[in-house]
Parts: sequence; structure tokens; C-alpha cells
Amino acid sequence: MSYQAVVRWISIFRIWQAGYTIFEEMKSDSFFLCSPSGSMLLTCDVHLIKKVLSRAHDFHAPVEVLNLYNLYGPTLAGSEGEQWRLYRKMSTPFFNSRTYSRVWKEGLMKVERVSTQWYKGETRISDVKGELMSKLNLRVIAKTFYDQELEYDRNDAMKDVAPSSHSLTFSEAINAVLSNLATLFGLPKWLLGSGADSMSPFQSHQKAYLGYLEWRQYMYEMRDPVQSQLESVKRKEEPCFLESLVVSSNAESDQEGSQSLTEAEVLGNIFFYVMAGFDTTSTTLSFVFLLLAIHPSCQALLQQQLDQVFGSKPVSEWNVNDEVQQLLNGYLGAVISETLRLYHPVAWYARKTVRQTTVTDSRGASHVIPADTIIMIDVAAIGRHATYWPSENADTKRKQCSPALDFDPSRWLKSETQENQGKATSYPFSSGHRMCPGKRFAEVEMCAIVARIFSQFSLRLKPEDTDVQQAISAGHDPAWMEQRTKERAANALFEGLGFGHGIYPKSHTPFEIIPRTEKSHEV
Repeated sequence: MSYQAVVRWISIFRIWQAGYTIFEEMKSDSFFLCSPSGSMLLTCDVHLIKKVLSRAHDFHAPVEVLNLYNLYGPTLAGSEGEQWRLYRKMSTPFFNSRTYSRVWKEGLMKVERVSTQWYKGETRISDVKGELMSKLNLRVIAKTFYDQELEYDRNDAMKDVAPSSHSLTFSEAINAVLSNLATLFGLPKWLLGSGADSMSPFQSHQKAYLGYLEWRQYMYEMRDPVQSQLESVKRKEEPCFLESLVVSSNAESDQEGSQSLTEAEVLGNIFFYVMAGFDTTSTTLSFVFLLLAIHPSCQALLQQQLDQVFGSKPVSEWNVNDEVQQLLNGYLGAVISETLRLYHPVAWYARKTVRQTTVTDSRGASHVIPADTIIMIDVAAIGRHATYWPSENADTKRKQCSPALDFDPSRWLKSETQENQGKATSYPFSSGHRMCPGKRFAEVEMCAIVARIFSQFSLRLKPEDTDVQQAISAGHDPAWMEQRTKERAANALFEGLGFGHGIYPKSHTPFEIIPRTEKSHEV
């Protein structure tokens, strides 16, 4: 394979879109890229990856890359060693069964609030992440992590409202920051400015800086009331995540042997946990909804499981302890797993060798990796590796084909052998000591949102007006229109993705939310 052929893939977009193709052309599941600035190992070899993720002393997170997330202060993601252990120790107690019960309850309640208006007729969604999932997920995160009820329009629960002290809503502010991370990290704040104070002529720079300031103000507004009531907060048996952070920052509250957090560390981790919990989950849910809209037969199988699990039980009686694991072990869990296989919101995981080290690959061959080598674990290539995930769909065997066409949740339920193989080759929440601490939190929240919506509603792709006109003029039957609409939607999930610090559905794929006529919406 020529150097030029390799180079054309070296970008976030190209690496994701290539899937397994680049490794197939290289005839290897791992290869080095070398330059004067250092070496990089790209890999989708699951045996090698398992070693890299599990050997914490040999492979560290490349904090010089992950410093991107330290926009407001040091974060869990952008740290290593003692600093990382402090942040992890501080956050771990929050992720417990009581928290999971709260996120289950909040997820159901927040869906109920926005879905009430959907019973009045068909609701059209064009931008599933921007119009629905970002807002819905952020409301759950804000309440569960920070005990904040976000304001919304009482006449339209899907519409956020900015407080009088802000020009951007909570959702608009955090999205402005996340969509401009590289700009905010790479350019000095004095250059960006906002309005008349900006030295940059670019409106995108001013928008990024406004989002930066607005989100910082939101964080202070969440933190300050907790700080002012610190003594009563300390006596709480079940403080929320924000309260635990603020208490940890108070030097007088230190117990013997403990270490306090600085203000920058508090703000940095408030930002990080919103980013990690909000953006990845809302993106995953967006892909879940789009894939189920493209595949109505899968949608029907999901609804069949939901009907079996909940029957006519009112939503107020749904129980996190009784139903979540049952859902995750069944078709709903398979839908989430299959979505993460094909459209994991994180394009790759990165590690760096601390010292020269030797690893073995899936063939049993040993390889020496030099010190200071960046290892890029290609999540998209793992998910589309034909050896791990054989496809029965002839269309998906074409190299430049949308992964949406290979969506098959039933592969996770076929047999114990296949299921175990799938779990062994899948790292949706990473693995090892830096595995995502919010794994169970995200699973419970996604279960609540998916179960609540699909138990009462169905999704139907909305055809393009041009296709409708063509069908009428050419006399095409409904089957032609359905296939055409499906192809457009699948292509949007291949050619139309956006790439920030991960992937997201950028091209809008409109669908309708339709009440299930055979189901009661008793609450």
C-alpha cells in the first residue's frame, strides 16, 4: 500500500469512514506510522488491545493529547498517576445503586414531560440530537449530577429557556463549548473575545468564546449555592455529585490523609462529567433512534420485548431493580450494543507507552513497541472487522457502504458462543483501570429513555419532498418510496456524519413520532 494511500485516511473522518478497510489493505490489524515527531501504532487487534488496556504500568493515557479537556481546569480524562487516582476516588462513591435509581426515575420523568404533546398528533423531528436527545439527556444529567432543574417553555416542553442572566440556554452553552473545543484550547482567549471586544473577525470564534463564558457562569451558579450552605451539605447522607466536589474543595473539611481539590479542579471536573455523561449518551441515543427508524422490523421486536416486560403496568410502577437488567439482557440491550458497535461516539481510545515494551498479537507473534509511542485503538475498525462480525447482508460487503445497513441487534442474542465472542471483541466503555466509571449510569439512563418512548410511540422515516414528487410523476408504489427513504437515511449515517471530539449525526434525517394506537399511555 502506498504512503499516499495511508495518508489519505489520517484524519478522524477518514479513519472512521474507512472502518476496517485500511487494515484490510495493509494486510495487518496493526501498523506503525513514523515521523520525525514520533511514532504511532494504529490497531484493531483485540488481543493486543486487551493487553494495552489492562497493563496500566506500561501504557498510560497520553495526557498531552487529552489536555484538550482541561479547558476550565484539570480533569479525570486529562490526568494520570496520583492526580488521576484522586479524581477517580472522589467520583467513584457517586456511582451506586441509589444514583441508578435516581437516573431511572429522572429519565422516565423527563421523557414523560416532553412526550405529553406527542399524543396530540404526529411530531416531526429533523435533527434528532439537537432537537431531542441533547436536551432530554442534559436535563437528566443536570438533575442527577448537579440537582439542577433546567428551565423550559411551558407551552413546548422540547424548547429550552435561558435564565434572565444568560444569553444562551444551558444546552446551547455546553454545545457551543463542545463543538469548539479545539478552537478554545488552541487559541488565546484574548484573541477570541466576544462582540466588540473580539480581536478575531470570525463569527465562529466569537460564538465559541461566548459559549465558554456562558458555561463558566453556569458552573459558578451551580457551585456557589452549595458553597454557601457547606455545613448543611456536609451532613447529607446522599450528596449529589456536585456537592461531593464542593465539599472536597474545602480545606477545612479534609479528613486525615485526604487531599482537597482546588477551584480549578472542581470546575474542570464539573465540565468533564457533563461532557462525558451528556455528549456521548445523547449521541448514542440519537444513533439508536435513527437506526430503529431505518429498520422498522427491529423497532417492532424492541416493542415486543417492552410489551412483555411491562405489560399494562403504569410507568409509575416501573422499577429499576426489577426491569433494567432484564431489558439489558434482552433485545433492548442488544439494540444498544449493536448501535455502539457500528456508531460508537468515540472514534478511538489512545494510550502511550511508558517504556519500551513487548506485546503479542492475535496470531501469537511478539512485537516490540518503543517508548513514547502513541497507540490509537480504532474503535470503528473493531466494530466492522469481518472476522469478528460476519454479515449476512450482501450490500454491506461493499467497501464503501453505510454501516447502518449492517444493523442487526439479534446477533447479540443468537448463541452463548457468539454472545461471548461479541463481548470479548467489544469495548464500548473502554476497559482496564481507566474504564468509564459511568458505564452503569449510562446503561440505566438509555434503558429508561428508550423503554419509555418506544413502549408508547413508533418512529417512521419522513420521505424527501423531491422523492414524493418523483414517485407521483413516475407512478412508483409505496415500496419504492420506503426503500428510497431508507437508502437516503442510511447514506446520511455514512457520508453525513459530523466529527468533533467524536462522531455525531450531522446531516438531518427527519422522522415522525407516532403514538402506538394499540397502547394506552396511562401514567
